[in-house]
Amino acid sequence: MEKDLISLPSDLRVETHHTVRMFDDKLVKLIDNFEMRLAAHYSGYKSLTDWHPVIPEDWGTFPQLKVQCGTVFRGSAETWAYNHHHTLAKSGDTYIIAWSGGFLHEDYPGQEVHFSTSMDGLNWAEMGVVAATPKESGLVRNNIGLLPAGGKVYCYVGVADNFKRDVAPPGMCSMDKPKIHMDIYETEDMKTWKQCNSGLCEGAYLFEGPRPTRGGRLIAGAERIGTGEIMMLIWDDASQPAAEPRVVSLPKSPEGIQGGQTTWYQTDDGRIWMFAREGEPCKLALSVSDDEGDTWTPLYDTDIPNTNVRAYAGRLSDGRFFLCSSISSVHLDRRHMHLALSDDGRCFDRMYTLLQGETTRRVNGRHKEDGWHYASGLVDGDRLMIAHSINKEDIAVASVDMSKVK
Repeated sequence: MEKDLISLPSDLRVETHHTVRMFDDKLVKLIDNFEMRLAAHYSGYKSLTDWHPVIPEDWGTFPQLKVQCGTVFRGSAETWAYNHHHTLAKSGDTYIIAWSGGFLHEDYPGQEVHFSTSMDGLNWAEMGVVAATPKESGLVRNNIGLLPAGGKVYCYVGVADNFKRDVAPPGMCSMDKPKIHMDIYETEDMKTWKQCNSGLCEGAYLFEGPRPTRGGRLIAGAERIGTGEIMMLIWDDASQPAAEPRVVSLPKSPEGIQGGQTTWYQTDDGRIWMFAREGEPCKLALSVSDDEGDTWTPLYDTDIPNTNVRAYAGRLSDGRFFLCSSISSVHLDRRHMHLALSDDGRCFDRMYTLLQGETTRRVNGRHKEDGWHYASGLVDGDRLMIAHSINKEDIAVASVDMSKVK
């Protein structure tokens, strides 16, 4: 005889959430093993067999990709000790990268947008300036993204009031009150930049510039400062990337899911899959659109662990989909950067290690965690290039020949 289910007492606070399953069951198990291996390591076991007697050689690991790395900029106390918010593009035969550069701390007055160029993606020219920011201005500028179009390269720049982090309570985000907007700069010679529009999208905070949809639009996801609401910036005419975009707000999540720092890809049926970084819990959230971004589902949790870091999603030249992130449920543990692959964009069934290892910053600064930060991708033929910062101090680019990765 079956026992009756016992109901929970009515005075308990119970929350129920839906979860979108994006990972294959076998991959979920591999991730569980990976996190168990890390837990043993961080508990002080130098040898895993001291923790458990039987450890297969590859248990709790993912295959290491063969990576070529090029250093773009190396931070120092004498120049710019904080370097982050990087994005990568290619115009003609020239690679270009832009990033936020600060004197010492994250998002303090005087932070400005820098850039560099390369002919091979490995050897980079001396740093230049897209948008200078005198410290006495009290402003903070951050790099949003790059877009090559019509023989020019556009750089989208966030401009904010002083975030006043010196008096903000502890946490990853202290941006509830400051004003912020977007300016757009352009260059034709990859050397000199001029501002071509300003004061756009008041309240929008984002780190991924517009990308083209299958239907010919440009879209980018942003978080509205002060509310946590996600809004989509839509350029209906992709030939006018410096125009002010139309703004579409996502519906409020019935489950209270909030996120930011979005990234996306589009499958062959036209569906846009947009992933958003959540702070707590440490995972990615998902919203989808079936009409080129005009309407969206609310955000829902996924089963994709994310150590509270920006991720980057896209599509390879052979049609496969990828998601690059620090795939771990440990808050701010960014000592690994992973690459998950999917054949259809609906289920990821394999994962690789792109970057890993202990890294240590040379110059202390506020919110400068050690590790590999903020994947930002560029698909260049068979090559996948992932820009990243190391300890939020150095800017680098990792390149992988994806034709050799199954």
